Amino acid sequence: MRILALENEMTSMRGGQEISLLDVCRGLAGKGHRITLAYVTPGDLEDEYRRICHRMVRVRTYSIDRSRTPLSLRDFLVSLWAVRGERPDVVYANQYQDSLFAAIARRLRRTPFVCHLRLPPPDVLCTQFRIGMSQTTRLIAISEQTKRDWVACGYRSDAIDVVYNGIDLNRYIRLGDRSERRRALGVQADELLVTYAGRLHPAKGVETLLEAFSLIAHKRSSRLVVAGRAAVMPAPGGGVRDYLGELRALAERLGIARAITWIDHQPDIADLFSASDVTVLPSLWSEPFGRVVIESMACQTPVVASRVGGIAEILTGEFAEWTVKPGQPAELASRVLAIADLAAADPRIGERARAHVASRFPVDRMIDGVEQVLLDTVERFRMPSRTAAMASRLH
Repeated sequence: MRILALENEMTSMRGGQEISLLDVCRGLAGKGHRITLAYVTPGDLEDEYRRICHRMVRVRTYSIDRSRTPLSLRDFLVSLWAVRGERPDVVYANQYQDSLFAAIARRLRRTPFVCHLRLPPPDVLCTQFRIGMSQTTRLIAISEQTKRDWVACGYRSDAIDVVYNGIDLNRYIRLGDRSERRRALGVQADELLVTYAGRLHPAKGVETLLEAFSLIAHKRSSRLVVAGRAAVMPAPGGGVRDYLGELRALAERLGIARAITWIDHQPDIADLFSASDVTVLPSLWSEPFGRVVIESMACQTPVVASRVGGIAEILTGEFAEWTVKPGQPAELASRVLAIADLAAADPRIGERARAHVASRFPVDRMIDGVEQVLLDTVERFRMPSRTAAMASRLH
């Protein structure tokens, strides 16, 4: 199968969406499928992609910027021209924001288009995304909640397959000796190490975490590590919002600034999870999946996460008690302390957490699931009757 895959930025610094696409492409290439990757911005994953892709094509854009329509339209047409020689069996987009480009490529090449739904739908789909998404042949959602969100927007349930994200457990292994890593983070032997890893954005609930940590620190000697970059957001009066500065100021007001270690994005995130006692994902929005949850659990580190989006589909069974209501600092603080005590009393809970991830969210299952959707889509599209293939007209 020849696959034209679309990626915006080849970087691990944006989050699980980009890492998951690399895992999918690596797995599909390993199964003998030929991947052509179209990308807009290079990044730290480029060398990995060059090892697995048959061809890589840099394009300028996948959408049209209405603030500079003439130039953006030119860039869009140049981007379509850049992939003119490709004759894929399927066009595969990693996000709905790339759907206009994928839809036109699909029409020009008379091939199906599969879009991976890694984000919930926006309140309103702008015209170009609405046009692009109307041309999808099949959709892949990363959780049942994400599927429900898109169905609620008018997309047909029977045209959306759910394939959970998965991780390579060989890359997420708990360190045997955590003391050196903890010392490097400035953590004392008797301190509780609480970790947040991810984008710094208001929707991620980092303010809630800081307020919760102020309560934790009053009850127990603790340190908080916040690992990640602030999202680029416009300031109300113009310019760029200094969100990291806002978080640091809040920490000062709460009196916990000296107990927090702020670090940049970590490529070896398994080391950080292994050194931690509890990982926290305090999201306020409908988190589509929550890759950090399974990464931490694979490293045998407990997680306390908001009961939103797809997180509840990960933390099931005995791990359901690791969830909290979003935006509640007191509840979050209480649960972190309780889970830390539980882990100390039951050292094997980390092993069970890793086994849970191994049984439900292995990378091979994700790759097999995506492959099956792509193969089925291509087969149906080639049928004499295109009725099945035109499930792309979802609303």
